[in-house]
Amino acid sequence: MVKALQFISNETQSFDNNYLLVGDNDFLYLFIKNQIIKKSQKKDETLVFDCADKSDSLDQIINSLGSQDLFSNNKLIIIKNLNKLNKKNSEVLLNNIDSNSTHQILCIDNNFLSYDYKSKSNVIKSASTKELSKILNVIDISTPFESEMKQWIQLFADELNIKVSNSYSQKIIEIFGNNFSEIFNEMSKSSLISPNEEDLLSSLEKSTYNHKDKQLWELNYAICDRRVDSIFENGLSIMRQYGLSYLINSMFSVMEAIFITKKNNGTLLDNPSRSIRGNLLKRIAPATQNYSLEELEHAINIFAQIDIKIKTTKIIDETEFANIINGVFKSER
Repeated sequence: MVKALQFISNETQSFDNNYLLVGDNDFLYLFIKNQIIKKSQKKDETLVFDCADKSDSLDQIINSLGSQDLFSNNKLIIIKNLNKLNKKNSEVLLNNIDSNSTHQILCIDNNFLSYDYKSKSNVIKSASTKELSKILNVIDISTPFESEMKQWIQLFADELNIKVSNSYSQKIIEIFGNNFSEIFNEMSKSSLISPNEEDLLSSLEKSTYNHKDKQLWELNYAICDRRVDSIFENGLSIMRQYGLSYLINSMFSVMEAIFITKKNNGTLLDNPSRSIRGNLLKRIAPATQNYSLEELEHAINIFAQIDIKIKTTKIIDETEFANIINGVFKSER
């Protein structure tokens, strides 16, 4: 199994093999699929089947694997959501893929991969997918750690024909973390404006650090540092503009991440929210020193209670916000 970055970065890489993509990152699936379609020499036609879609039967997939016609001898056959097949159908599909010699095949299992701490690598969980991995070239499309993101940004820059510096890469990572879609969309948008480094940085500042984003990041940083006045000021402003429910969800994500990290002795083993990224992610471990486990559990309970109230009763937003400030952040330490 090779990582997506290793696969894409290999200049001698053939795109004409049969592949199995495993992992949860939808952007990486689309990006690699498009690269294969663009660079493969085999395809006359692309067919897409989804095992989660009842209208795409197993018989249709098998017939396509064995079919040939006068006008499209070589097809790229994409089979999505392998993990939705039962054991019997998985075995049937495996046998037909194994005997295929005409068409190029791209299979996708979008389940999360398990991390093996002994080998320090991702491993496939599904038994049927493990069997497929024996006959297909396996590419890991799970979301990578941020340490790989600068290489991905350079790869995107090459794809978009723009030049980016280390400072640009660092800035976009601080803002978007490892969110590929947002990074690629921002870089694509900037590439239409100018290839100039200063213009790219200026565009990045203008498009991402709008008032809402700034206030939200300032609120999150204040929560990590337990700066009550700043939590109150930014939280009240966000609530009045976007509602209490939006505010609760944002605050809960940060407090939950601090709680999980505190329980795991300073390690965020499971990132519960995609919003925990960039510089905010780096602040989570130090933030555990500002709260006890009991306080964090109490905070999560308060957020849960207010969420229920929002959905079931008529409440006064300012009153519930005051309860959060007094019950979560001003509690005795």
